[in-house]
Amino acid sequence: MAKNVRFVLLAIQGILTILFILLISYSLYLAFAQGTEVMSLLPYFIPALIHLLITFTAALLLSLFYRTNIGAEAQFLPILFLVIALENVKILPIFFNSTHFLMLNYEWIAIVFQFCFLFSSFLFLASSLFIQNMNATKMGQYVFVAASWSLFLSIIVPISTNASSYYKVISIASKPFVAVGVFISLLAIMTFLLSFVRDKDQRHFLARCVSFAFIIAGNTTITLAQNLPTMIIGLVLYTFGIITLLLITRTYHIWA
Repeated sequence: MAKNVRFVLLAIQGILTILFILLISYSLYLAFAQGTEVMSLLPYFIPALIHLLITFTAALLLSLFYRTNIGAEAQFLPILFLVIALENVKILPIFFNSTHFLMLNYEWIAIVFQFCFLFSSFLFLASSLFIQNMNATKMGQYVFVAASWSLFLSIIVPISTNASSYYKVISIASKPFVAVGVFISLLAIMTFLLSFVRDKDQRHFLARCVSFAFIIAGNTTITLAQNLPTMIIGLVLYTFGIITLLLITRTYHIWA
């Protein structure tokens, strides 16, 4: 992926992160000002805020230091982290209901959320499949096909916005859709681990595979979580994977 494209994607992610932070801050400010129950908002906003900050920090550092000389999967990281950040659209309903601000169509929010969930799963799988080498043409084709299928499936699957949970966070109503996304994520984890078995003598390769496995497991857990304990578990797994991946770049002596 060209350097200018990487930084454009990073800039978009930065803008999204700032927007989410502003929405969260505004919602909490109104809750304090109006004397409403702030504690009911924190279990949704705090995990999302931590997830956004960790993701952007990782995207920023890895865009500068993670190169294809470490792993071919570096080609997917800019768009992958952007999609992961966008998964936090699931908190928009609780923002709208707590602030009575501009109300967007929940169905469109659900479609975006489902698209991000499935597309990120496909990108994780691509990272595992192309961990050894990457053809730029194949990468573009894969991203296009994965994005197209993710969008198509996100639109056609049934969406139920009548559930009370939709007034807090967006959830995926279609169990088969969830199963497909989880299966792809598990397949990506297995592919990373199998890649390690083939090259188990390389410690850095092991660390890369393990870090991605934790990132995938953590992000999938966070994305599908509907309660605070599950979100915390996901954040712990996700953070551990991100830190491990950052430490790998450190050991390659390419940090300033």
